[in-house]
Amino acid sequence: MPVMIPVPEQLGGDLLIIGGAEDKRNDRVILRRFVELAGGADADILIVPIASDFPEVAGRVYEELFTTFGAGRVRTLTGQTRGEVMAQDAEALLDGVTGVFMSGGDQMRLTTTLGGTDFAGLLERRVRDRLTLGGTSAGAAAMSSAMIVRGENALQLQQDAIRLSPGLGVLRHIIIDQHFTQRSRLNRLITAVCYNPRNLGIGIDEDTAVLINKAGDLEVLGTGTVTLVDGSDVPYTNIAEVGMTAPLSVFGLKLHILAPGFRYNIRTRKPLELTPAAPAKKRAQSKSER
Repeated sequence: MPVMIPVPEQLGGDLLIIGGAEDKRNDRVILRRFVELAGGADADILIVPIASDFPEVAGRVYEELFTTFGAGRVRTLTGQTRGEVMAQDAEALLDGVTGVFMSGGDQMRLTTTLGGTDFAGLLERRVRDRLTLGGTSAGAAAMSSAMIVRGENALQLQQDAIRLSPGLGVLRHIIIDQHFTQRSRLNRLITAVCYNPRNLGIGIDEDTAVLINKAGDLEVLGTGTVTLVDGSDVPYTNIAEVGMTAPLSVFGLKLHILAPGFRYNIRTRKPLELTPAAPAKKRAQSKSER
């Protein structure tokens, strides 16, 4: 009997999900792409720096960058506490906004501040319509319905390698992990998928992003790789039977690693062809140089 793959919520706009530490000084390909997706010269961008330890600084940094890239209008959400956000008019905050960008920091601070507010609810509805949503590090992790809030770089798979918490729920049946290769987080992402194998785990390296469109096509941007952990065909895991610190078993996981330019569909759970010509040309050039 075929496995029923859970279908993520329909998107009307694009999601740009960044693994953290994106380039802000050189080509800045990922951040430029966000401004393009939000409308370029017609873009109206709202920055949400709530996750940051220094939200005013984070807001200014992204305001300057997006303005430099030619965005028509850029502003920062001023409320930083839950009460301050709730006191504001969500309709007024998002009126005319074409792109929202969530900074890095602490994803639990972000979700406990925004979760259940009128702003979060309206933001999700606008993403279902056509708004572009971007997020880096904590801002990326918080997009899913379940997010990793704490976790050790465990040498083996074990229950207490991670702590999960509800996210903002823009992406359903998906778990995002950031700073992925740099912080050796494969085992904790596999553990997260084992907790509920219907979820697709997406591990994103630093200065790397996934762009997900309304068709569910995921494209890798930046300089690193994206690791996909698919548990939809898992016939067995003993995570519920073993102790918190005991090693666990899992069978039938699918693992994909995508370099920049490669694509994958999160609905069919299948890799797609390489789209841009640039990565192939670079490989050909490197061979000729040997």
